[in-house]
Amino acid sequence: MSISVSCVHQQRGPLSSAESAAYEHAVLGSRLHADRPPPEIGISRGEWAHACENLVRRRLLSRAEDGGLTAVHPDVALSILNAPLTDEIRQREQAMAANSRVLQSIGRRLAEYGRQHDGVRVVQGEKAIRDEIDSAILRCATEILSLRPGGPRSTDQFSASEASVTSIFVRGLRCQFVYHHTARANPGLAARAKAVAAYGGGIRTTAASFERLIIFDRRVAFVPVDAPGTPDHAAAVISDDVVVEYLHRTFTHLWANAIPLELAEDQMDEVSLGTRMAILRLMAAGLKDEAIANRLGMALRTCRRHISSILTGLNVSSRFQAGIRIAQLGILADEVADSDQAGRTDISPLW
Repeated sequence: MSISVSCVHQQRGPLSSAESAAYEHAVLGSRLHADRPPPEIGISRGEWAHACENLVRRRLLSRAEDGGLTAVHPDVALSILNAPLTDEIRQREQAMAANSRVLQSIGRRLAEYGRQHDGVRVVQGEKAIRDEIDSAILRCATEILSLRPGGPRSTDQFSASEASVTSIFVRGLRCQFVYHHTARANPGLAARAKAVAAYGGGIRTTAASFERLIIFDRRVAFVPVDAPGTPDHAAAVISDDVVVEYLHRTFTHLWANAIPLELAEDQMDEVSLGTRMAILRLMAAGLKDEAIANRLGMALRTCRRHISSILTGLNVSSRFQAGIRIAQLGILADEVADSDQAGRTDISPLW
């Protein structure tokens, strides 16, 4: 066994000095004999014979019928010598690639495990999101709080199934929903408000900008993973107590500053004023028309109509002039002085 291992090692190792000398002598035109070392080489008979046999074994020398040895071309010899090394390198590279695939897969699973077990689960796809919300509704015992940007929409991926919505009222869960003021134009919202109010809940609207949020029993919350204005293809299901409590405080603040849907006629001007002030704040923050419309859940045409009305009211013809005029009049400065939180809530998304 030790001889076999030694041969394998020799076949994969570099040529010895005696083997190099013998091969060079053969390549340069001399026909070799294993039992007759050339005097000019200067090595013993035994060392010469051993070198020649190794070269034959490694196929760098070939033996004729009369016992003479001739050499293969150096290009062929290079391929012969490097073939085992190339195979070994290829095998090692394949092993390294296999190790990388396995460990990268484990790393991804570890990252997913962390997301799934640190109070946050990411749910992908419309059906999966609806199933999660339906399940949360069935487990809910007391209340559901929700921020609904853009108003009620039949295609909302953060909506529950009809059966789950029915179960909310059958079980008498208390619901509080906040929409943008633009949702007041939806004819179905008033009917929903009556159903919600029957169980101690309510619907309010605000000009403040916010992102989608649902909180169940102050224990679990749903927030979108995707950026505002993009389809809700993924949702984060949050069960971390600290984060859920923070989201609950955010909702409570928005709710306290929102206007009940069943407002008196003399409060309608407050809704219109609130919308215009929100547009002013977002204009001052440098947002474009499309971004403002998206933040406030209104049609782009409606948003531009409001902006045109604001520019007319300020007696200016451009946004730049409007910014100067707003600063001169101190409109937004006065509002922030009245309430530190109001301006911050309206300008920013939830976080």
